[in-house]
Amino acid sequence: LIELNSKELQAYNRYRNELVKSEMFPTKFSKGARRIVYAAYFSKGMLALGSDTPLTEESHQILERFAAVFDGTYTRFLDLQKAEAQTREAQIELSLERVRARAMAMHASEELREAAILLYHELQSLGIKKFINCGYVLIDERNNNQHAWMTHRDGTIRDGHQMPLTGDWVMNERYESWKRKDPIFVQVVGGKKLKNHLLFVSGKTYTKDGSDNILPQLTDPTVFYCAHFSEGYLHILADKELSKESTAILSRFTTVFEITFRRFLDLQKAEAQAREAQIELGLERVRARAMAMQKPDELVEVAKLLRREMGLLGVEELETSSIYTHDEATQKTECSYAIQQENKLVSDYMTIDLNDTDVGRQMLTFYNSNKKQISILMQGEARKEWINYCADHSKELVGFYGDEIPERTYHLYKFSNGYIGATSPGDISTESWDLLKRATNVFSLAYTRFSDLQKAEAQAREATIEAASERVRSRTLAMQKSDELAETAAVLFKQLINLGIAPNRLYIGIVKDDSGLIEFWGTDEDGTKVNTQFTGNTGRSVSVQKMYEGWRQQNKSLTLDMQGKELQDYFHYLSEELHVPFKRGLSQKRRVQTIAYFSKGFIGMASPDEQPEETTKLLERFASVFNLTFTRFNDLKIAEAHALQSEEDLIKLQAEKKRAEDALTELKSTQTQLIQSEKMASLGELTAGIAHEIQNPLNFVNNFSEVSSELIAEMKEELSKGNYEDVTAIANDVIQNLEKINHHGKRADAIVKGMLQHSRSSSGIKEPTDINALCDEYLRLSYHGLRAKDKSFNATIKTDFDSSIGNINIIVQDIGRVILNLLTNAFYAVNEKKIMIKEGYEPNVSISTKKSGSKVEINVLDNGNGIPEKILDK
Repeated sequence: LIELNSKELQAYNRYRNELVKSEMFPTKFSKGARRIVYAAYFSKGMLALGSDTPLTEESHQILERFAAVFDGTYTRFLDLQKAEAQTREAQIELSLERVRARAMAMHASEELREAAILLYHELQSLGIKKFINCGYVLIDERNNNQHAWMTHRDGTIRDGHQMPLTGDWVMNERYESWKRKDPIFVQVVGGKKLKNHLLFVSGKTYTKDGSDNILPQLTDPTVFYCAHFSEGYLHILADKELSKESTAILSRFTTVFEITFRRFLDLQKAEAQAREAQIELGLERVRARAMAMQKPDELVEVAKLLRREMGLLGVEELETSSIYTHDEATQKTECSYAIQQENKLVSDYMTIDLNDTDVGRQMLTFYNSNKKQISILMQGEARKEWINYCADHSKELVGFYGDEIPERTYHLYKFSNGYIGATSPGDISTESWDLLKRATNVFSLAYTRFSDLQKAEAQAREATIEAASERVRSRTLAMQKSDELAETAAVLFKQLINLGIAPNRLYIGIVKDDSGLIEFWGTDEDGTKVNTQFTGNTGRSVSVQKMYEGWRQQNKSLTLDMQGKELQDYFHYLSEELHVPFKRGLSQKRRVQTIAYFSKGFIGMASPDEQPEETTKLLERFASVFNLTFTRFNDLKIAEAHALQSEEDLIKLQAEKKRAEDALTELKSTQTQLIQSEKMASLGELTAGIAHEIQNPLNFVNNFSEVSSELIAEMKEELSKGNYEDVTAIANDVIQNLEKINHHGKRADAIVKGMLQHSRSSSGIKEPTDINALCDEYLRLSYHGLRAKDKSFNATIKTDFDSSIGNINIIVQDIGRVILNLLTNAFYAVNEKKIMIKEGYEPNVSISTKKSGSKVEINVLDNGNGIPEKILDK
């Protein structure tokens, strides 16, 4: 029992009103008012009773008894509440299990839409009635978009559609919340913001009159719920905010969808891998077929296979498959194509010029551009022009489309030497472009390999041809006599047959002269050996005349297609007039002569069919080789004629030989005299210089001898007089004179020795020599030698000798000759210049020596004209 006065009662009622958020309890009482509260307790709470007057004891007991009864009632209430919660949990778990089971049962990624429908119905079954629609949204950050699978109000699914990831405030907030990994994000959007958001999502423009009909009609405001998971969010649009229980259920469904989405990703990956394997297998078939190509016209098989594989891959929008390869040299384009129309497949190979049509010119512009792919719309007259042009070059296309030629779009993807093309009624999907690109890349590698093989084969073929040509050249160079020409021709014919030429007959024609006669060497009719030689006359056969005219006009080659009367006349001329054998008879209805010319004739082959261009080129090459053979043949004929003439000339030569030998003997004698004359002239110049040098000391000797004779006569006279002092003085003078005579006599002796050393052969022995004295001596010798020839010649002579040199070991004769020649040349050069200039020029010649380390330099310098340009290199 609790008794409350008016103040306590007033405070108590205010507290209770705050708890129930209402004014159900009075808060004003008169002064002195009171309230008695009785409480009877049970296990989980109490029964309370309020009264203005005290209750009786009996009332107390009754209240207690009711509390005991209510204890059992409340326990039952708790049990029922627990059972309801368990039932609700079971219902929720069952719904989650249905979604989970559907996810685990998915076999294709498109079944995600069914999972979205199931989500809608399960939320409905759980009593969540306030939402408008629901679904899943996957976020693609790389492309800034999100892909949604959302239901309508009636629970049917909308087609999957894309929305921008960001761009308005609703999307921006939603994206930021997803990045924060908020479990649940709620947005309440209404009014103009809702309108603008819906316009933004649909990509439409807002209009004031509201005439645009965008997305499902939503309530205003609309509550957006985003329950986030790793790759996106579970999305619900509701009229009103959901209860806490509904929000919790939404969170649980998000957890379940994590499993669903993982299953979805696994299936997507498996599907992509299976699709990739299927595509790669198809492309590998195309690659293998392309790698197996041996000839260009096999490209049509590759085009057919490519078209079939596209069909197997499910790309039915591509009706045709075409492969174009462009030849830069000829500006022609090779096209292999395959067209699938219903159950009809047409394929062919053709050579076209893209400049001839409007569509072709667009292709050529694309080929020469930097673009990798292009779509060309073919319609109207341009489409008709293209189809008719292709029909002119490929019989398979004649009448293929009938009278109606439908408009089509040509899709092209480029590789190194061309492009792969496919036609469709309109634009093609991204997947088709991707397959076209991949097919182009595969074919590009295969075509590169094919081109390499072609080049290798061409190189091998070229090596074979060159080897065959070399055999003909070798046989040509081995010819010893002119009558071996037939054997050489047989070698040439054999090499042509080995290279794959299969003629009725091979022949060589040699034009004799302007008379029109042609000498022929021909094989038998199987081309194995040369067994026929005859001379054809251009005046007797029109066909032979044509062969001759081709040679006269200097053509490289000629093809004669002989039929009818011309052929019969030709056969008659060969068999009846020239007696050329024909083992197979003359019943041929056609005979094609393929001829290649060289300087003096031609090589030809006869066949019942026209030969390919390669055969003509091969004949032209061998004609060029045989030109060497025929040149060799002519050379041998000339050599043989010369040999005969040589025999006749030999006797004359032997007679002349004796006369030549006698003349040679006389010439050698004259030459010896000339050389000796030259030597004497050179020696004369040196002797003149030496004579001048010897004259000086001899003059001294003569002078001092005369003086000494006079002194001795005077000394005798003084002796007779007895003047002994004068005799002694005179004797001293005589002694001095004798010393000077001795000195100059030795000087003359040294000059003579030097002359002898210069004139005799070098001993090759080095001797200690005063190089300064040697230079000074030869300087005077060469100067006086020139003056001996020209008394008017004068020159300033300068010497600069290094006194520190001393004696050095040299071969005196060799070094002396070098110094003498240098000085003689110097004096000659200044004398020549003096003769030319005459006035205002003073000849200068100097010689110097200098010691530099372990070497000695001797320098001769003159101010003459120098060495003439024409002999400078000598």
